[in-house]
Amino acid sequence: MREDFNIRDWVLNVETKKPEMNILVSLLKNYDATVEFKDSMDVAALHYNLSFRFEDGAIVTIGIILMDHQTDSDIVIETMTTLPKSQKGKGFGSKAIGKVLQWAKDNGLKSVRATQVSNLDSENFWKKNGFIKDEGPNPCNDFIYIIPKQQG
Repeated sequence: MREDFNIRDWVLNVETKKPEMNILVSLLKNYDATVEFKDSMDVAALHYNLSFRFEDGAIVTIGIILMDHQTDSDIVIETMTTLPKSQKGKGFGSKAIGKVLQWAKDNGLKSVRATQVSNLDSENFWKKNGFIKDEGPNPCNDFIYIIPKQQG
C-alpha cells in the first residue's frame, strides 16, 4: 500500500463507483453467469458471487472482488467451487474462468488475481488457465493473469 493511501478517501471512491461497477458486473449475464452482490463487512471493496451452470448439473461458483485496495489487480478471485464434487476435474472450472477472463478483456480490464492458492493442484489449475505466480512479495501465494491488450 502506498504511503499516501487514505482509506477514508478509498471507501468514498468505492461508494461513488458502486453503481458503475454493478452495471459492469451485471454484463457477466451475457457470459452465462448468474450474478449476486455479496453483502460484506468490507466497505473498501465490492464483493460478488458468480455462478455458472453446466451440463450434467455442474455448478461453478466464483467469488470476486472489485476495487480491492490491497492489490493492483482489477479483479481478485477469492473463492472458486465446483459442485457436486463428482464434477471436479472435468473442465468446468476452466470454462467458467475462461468466461470471466473474456468478460474482463471485452470490458477493458487489465489483470485478474487468484488469491491464496493453497496446494499443487490449485497451482496447476491456475497455470493451465494462463495465470503466473506473482513473483513480488507474495505471502499469500497469489497468481496473476495479465489480459492481452486489444489490437487496433
